[in-house]
Amino acid sequence: MDNSWNTWGSSSNNVDDDDDDWELIQWAMVILFNPVSERLAGYILPLPCRNSMLSGRAYVQEVIDGHPARVLENCRITVDSFMRLCDILVSGGYVPQNSQKRVLIEEAVCMTLVMLSHNHRMRCLAERFQHSPETICKNIHEVLRGLCELGKILIKPRGQNEIHPKIYTDRRFAQWFTNAVGALDGTHIPAHPPPGQQAAYTNRHGQATQNVLAICDFDMRFSYIYAGWEGSAHDARVLDGALTGPAHFSMLPSGKYYLVDSTYRNIPGFLAPYRGTPRQNAQGRRGSSSPKQLFNTRHSSLRNVIERCFGVLKRRFTILRGPVPNFYMSTQINVVIACCTLHNFIRDELPDDDIFNDHDQEMDIEGEGGVPPMPEIQPLSASQQEVNEWHEMRDEMANGMWNAYRSARRR
Repeated sequence: MDNSWNTWGSSSNNVDDDDDDWELIQWAMVILFNPVSERLAGYILPLPCRNSMLSGRAYVQEVIDGHPARVLENCRITVDSFMRLCDILVSGGYVPQNSQKRVLIEEAVCMTLVMLSHNHRMRCLAERFQHSPETICKNIHEVLRGLCELGKILIKPRGQNEIHPKIYTDRRFAQWFTNAVGALDGTHIPAHPPPGQQAAYTNRHGQATQNVLAICDFDMRFSYIYAGWEGSAHDARVLDGALTGPAHFSMLPSGKYYLVDSTYRNIPGFLAPYRGTPRQNAQGRRGSSSPKQLFNTRHSSLRNVIERCFGVLKRRFTILRGPVPNFYMSTQINVVIACCTLHNFIRDELPDDDIFNDHDQEMDIEGEGGVPPMPEIQPLSASQQEVNEWHEMRDEMANGMWNAYRSARRR
């Protein structure tokens, strides 16, 4: 009995046929399992995917040398400021550079700014800059970490012992808010929480966010950023974490204060409006009806600089409006700090920036005088006597404003 059929290729008469069958099987494997490959000299070689004639380096050079509007539209920054930022990141050692790197600093910064400004995903950036997603991700993370390190230099208080021109040149504030050095508030940034922590990051609107505490001065520069708290955390709890934890919160000189909303306590260092007293409607023509209402109105007009800062930040960097890429939470925090660093850098480099100019005017904000949804926390080392004296100081400010206001109306 012939058993040759049990063993593949055992019969010499079927050698040629078996070779043909094996070749057909190999080609079938190529077609079915590796559609982007070609057969050459017996080997399966991958076809190049990033083979555009315009490489990432050439694209960045084209944008830099092209019309000034191109770099503004893609990177939200001018060419001169872009090159200066690259020089700072390299000369300061914030982004490592060596002769073996395929991606130069200009290309790495450009892809990072494009991601932050337009919320592009890694595969879109890979197609635009003609690198693998892994290379794109690696370089973007390096630039983000470098910007966070640069933020230690750019995001800090300045001129706290001076009276800001916005205060001493405006009769509404000149006599009353001379010790104000900035405004403090929180904002929610969309987040992609880790598995199992979705509930903690879900805020009262049902959205997954991180609660970011920020302080800005009256030049619309951030002087402090505390990111990473869950969206369900109350603003006062976030401030408590900044005051009691290793968050490098900058305490003010005696007598100075930040302007805060009614969510926070009115205690030394933090001047809050009167609760339960609505401020004057911005469209109203009859004026204020009481000292507390007048105080809340002027307090709101000066404090809304922080709301305008948030508006500029989220308008410039679309990634802060979501949806958020599937980054680790540490990277999502770095994205917020990097955007705030760039915000301050652009404010210093481009004082006439269009986005800043659009938000330079005071705006009407809601919520002053309301009762916070949770009890305030904010414990400080202030005694009850100091807190009472702080309340009396606010009452004196309100009464002084009211007397001057009524005298001016009688003239």
